Amino acid sequence: MDKRERIAAAIAGEATDRVSCGFWHHFDKKDAFGVASVRAHLDFYEATDADVLKVMNEHMYRLEQEIRCAEDWRKVRPVPFERTDYPDYIEEFRAIRRAVPRDVPLWVTIHGALVSAYHATDTPGHFSNPDNRVSRHLREEPESVAPALMAVAETLADLCDRLIDAGADGVYYAALGGESYRFSQQLLEEFVIPADRYVISRVKARGATAVLHICKDKVMLPAYRSIDADVFNWAVHECPYSLKDGRSLFPGKTLLGGFDDRSGVLVDGTEEEIAAETHAILREAGTSRFILGADCTLPDDVDLGRVRAAKKAVLSFK
Repeated sequence: MDKRERIAAAIAGEATDRVSCGFWHHFDKKDAFGVASVRAHLDFYEATDADVLKVMNEHMYRLEQEIRCAEDWRKVRPVPFERTDYPDYIEEFRAIRRAVPRDVPLWVTIHGALVSAYHATDTPGHFSNPDNRVSRHLREEPESVAPALMAVAETLADLCDRLIDAGADGVYYAALGGESYRFSQQLLEEFVIPADRYVISRVKARGATAVLHICKDKVMLPAYRSIDADVFNWAVHECPYSLKDGRSLFPGKTLLGGFDDRSGVLVDGTEEEIAAETHAILREAGTSRFILGADCTLPDDVDLGRVRAAKKAVLSFK
C-alpha cells in the first residue's frame, strides 16, 4: 500500500499492512511564512518520511470590528476572503503540494472558531487564561457572542473550500474551548460546538477527511460526540479520557494519538523506550481505525530521529 491508500483504509476501517503515523510541530518564527515555511515543511517531510503531512498555519484570523464589550460581538460579520491573511496560506499550501509526492496526503490546519475569535481580539499566547476577552464575553452574554462565532466559522469554511480546491486531502480542525475550567459543558455544547460542527460539516460535504483535534487540557470530551468528524485527536495525557474511552465515545471513528507531546519517551526516551511505548499504545488502541501520533504538536526542537523511531517501532509490532 502507498501512504494515501494506507491512510484512506485506516479511516474507512479497512485492513492495512501497518499503522500510519502522524506527527508534527510548529516551525521557528523565521520559517513561519512564505518560501521559508514551504522549505521547513519539505525538510520535515524528508527527515521523517511522514505518512501524512500536516501543513501548519500561522495566519491568524482578523476582525474588522473593535470588540470592547460583549454587545460589540453583535456587529461581527464574515470577513471577505480577500481581506484576510488566508490567501497567503493557500499559496504556501500550493507550493508544498507541488513539491511533495502525490501519494502523501496533506492535511491543512484550521484554527477553531473560538480561538480564531481570540486571535482577533486578544494578546497572543494567553488563550489558556479562561478570562481572555472572547471567553469572558461568552460567559457574560452568550447570545451576543454565539452569532459572531458562526460568522467566523463561515470564513473558516470558505478557507477550507479553497484549500480543498487547491488539493488538500483533509482538514485538521483545532477546536479549543472545551476545557472544564473555561465553560460549563452546557454552554460549550449550546454556543461553541455548533460553530465547530458547521466547519466540519462543510469539510465532509466536500469529501475531504475531517480531523477534529480537541486541543488543550481537561477537555470535556463527551461534548464533541455530536460532531461527525472522520478522525478524533485529543490530549489523552491531560484529560480523563484514554484512547480506550475514545473508542466508546466515538464509535466507528478513527483515533489519532497515543504519545505525550511535551514529556515522556518521545521527547527524552531511548529508541528502545519509544518502541516499547509504541507497542503499548497499539495494544491499547488496536491497529484498526488508528493513526499513531501525539496529544498535540511536538516541541519545536524535537529530535526528528524520535519520530522515525516511532515509525520503525510500528513495523515491528505483532
